[in-house]
Amino acid sequence: MTSSSSAIAPTGPRSMTGCGEAVVMDGANACRVEMRSVNNRFFKLSMRAREGFGVLEGRIEELIRRRIRRGAVQMNLDVTGPAAPAARRLDRGQLETYLDDVADFCATHDLPGPRSVDALLTLPGVLIDAPPDAAVVEQAWPLVARAVAEAVDRLDAMRRTEGASLAAAMRDLLLEITALVATIRTRVPGVLADHRARLVDRVAKLLEQHGTALTEADIAHEVALIADRSDIAEELVRLESHVGQFDRLLGDDSPGRSLDFLTQELAREANTIASKSLDVETAHAVVELKTRIERLREQVQNVE
Repeated sequence: MTSSSSAIAPTGPRSMTGCGEAVVMDGANACRVEMRSVNNRFFKLSMRAREGFGVLEGRIEELIRRRIRRGAVQMNLDVTGPAAPAARRLDRGQLETYLDDVADFCATHDLPGPRSVDALLTLPGVLIDAPPDAAVVEQAWPLVARAVAEAVDRLDAMRRTEGASLAAAMRDLLLEITALVATIRTRVPGVLADHRARLVDRVAKLLEQHGTALTEADIAHEVALIADRSDIAEELVRLESHVGQFDRLLGDDSPGRSLDFLTQELAREANTIASKSLDVETAHAVVELKTRIERLREQVQNVE
């Protein structure tokens, strides 16, 4: 059985969470692999296996890295059958010594001898650790590689399914962000007009007390200063550009880091607009905008 990994083409972002399991048989030998992955800034593999199989970890990691670029992968590996190196062996000499001692004791005290050696197997030195045979481990590699490849296939399939759901949710948020940007843009001309009217009214009342009038040039100059300080045209353009880039990246295979950068840029532009807001409606729209961006950021943390 061979892995189908080479036939899989990029179809969009993957989630960093998922699980996969595979059991591969080869005659009397069997290899079971269980994998789980969770969010992590980088790729990290933690493998649990019986003694001796640690020498295969480098090759196993290479197989997994072909499909998984980010995430903490926890893997359990178990090989049974002749392909599994014996972890412990029976020290026959030590067992015979114990048996001779027990037999002498029973004969001296007129007791029946033991009918089983089960109790003696727990005594110190009877079962001892045996160094794994490197040749046996190496012979098991093809079986292990097949099981790892199948487990990665299933893990990747789950991550892709979850990634598709994440992409759909993020695209919905992008639509909401686009609508809020459009709302803020439409408010700009009216905000300046309202502010000009309020400025004229307040200043006119103030100057009326001193018998002084405000010229149109003075008003135009003041409004121009306010318009310059509150100009958010560039921020709105950048927001729209970031949203477009974000949407395009959702078609890539592993866009997580780029998406994370874009969410930071979206938040920065939103904060700048908030600092320049001149009216309550715009401020409310910016609050909603920042809320959507934060939700987007939370989703991105799950993307490879």
